[in-house]
Amino acid sequence: MGRRGFLTLAGTTAGSGLLAACGTGGTAPPAAPAVEPGTHGEDVHALPGIENPELTIGFIPITCASPLVNAAPLGIYAKHGLRVTLKKYAGWADLWGAYVAGEVQATHMLAPMPLALHHGFASGRKATRMPLITNVNGQAITLANRHRDTVRGPEDMRGFVLGIPFDFSLHNLLLRHYLSTGGLDPDLDVDLRILRPADMVANLLTGNIDGFLGPDPFNQLAVARGAGYLFTLTRDLWDGHPCCCLGVSDEWALENPVTYRALTRAVADAAVWSDDPAHRPQAAASMATEQFLNQEPALLTSILAGTYPDGTGRTMQEPDRIGFRPFPREDFGMWILTQLQRWGLTDDRDLGNSAALYAATTEVFDTPAAARALNDLGIDIPSARTETITGIPFDPARTDIWTRREVTS
Repeated sequence: MGRRGFLTLAGTTAGSGLLAACGTGGTAPPAAPAVEPGTHGEDVHALPGIENPELTIGFIPITCASPLVNAAPLGIYAKHGLRVTLKKYAGWADLWGAYVAGEVQATHMLAPMPLALHHGFASGRKATRMPLITNVNGQAITLANRHRDTVRGPEDMRGFVLGIPFDFSLHNLLLRHYLSTGGLDPDLDVDLRILRPADMVANLLTGNIDGFLGPDPFNQLAVARGAGYLFTLTRDLWDGHPCCCLGVSDEWALENPVTYRALTRAVADAAVWSDDPAHRPQAAASMATEQFLNQEPALLTSILAGTYPDGTGRTMQEPDRIGFRPFPREDFGMWILTQLQRWGLTDDRDLGNSAALYAATTEVFDTPAAARALNDLGIDIPSARTETITGIPFDPARTDIWTRREVTS
């Protein structure tokens, strides 16, 4: 089945992917959280005139969802005047279909998804905007233990079967680029297999795959279950790369401007709270419960705090294994579009030059909304920087080099 057909099928069967509806909508938040959340800025009280305070947000149970998930039990949504119901889905195709069908008003997405949805690169097109990145970093390449002594770099992965969570994911795009740096063609020299995140460890244990580039907690879970080891964190390929984001439809945002502003403020507030190292243990405990990630708090703490075994006998210290820095840098979107073009994920359309890619990005990346939310919270807008991917600086004025099968600086 082709990509478009697959996504069409996912859209008609999205309900089968629904795991749980987390009962946070319409209920009171905890009366006294252990750490007072959302204490940023001069005025973080609810905005007047919220059109529709009740909304449903979809999410996938991974650590990347921390701001979206923890904003509920910690009372951050309520603080901003919202009553949120969280719906948990098993995989990204399920959530894509649910969003297109209107089952959720806002949703957890992989960073390439809003671009693909808005520009119609697959079935289920929907005008979409993305105001916030929910996390940076937070992924890893995990390999089966049998490869521990033989794999030194991407050139040693020829013939591997590698899991990824979705076509329109940083996992797919970054893994493809990384493999190409070792002289491999990811369409010919390896088998990239789409797996729901929760299925990745089982497939590694049974030998169905050689490894995966996936989200946590499943990389660390593979180590805990003796299924594999952490070959590399994706932060070591591109430090500060986007992973997941918040997506909403243009129609909903235009019809509910105050609600949209409140939601953006709440999620930005929760992201900044989640990014504080002092809050990582509470964030882990808060989202470990069955209704959210359904994982051991100690496992999530090891990921969020950045002290963890890597499966080779070493204990690693990497406090920036995952971060929650919400501003959607436009360079992120431009790089994503170059890779969608490079690997044939634009429905056979040529996206054009750097100026065209910038325009296509800014149709989706709602940086004014992000800036307003951070300003409301008294948080500085991050300064511009050069993104460096596998040692190659990304120059947004030279996007042409990134659409070639082989990228050289």
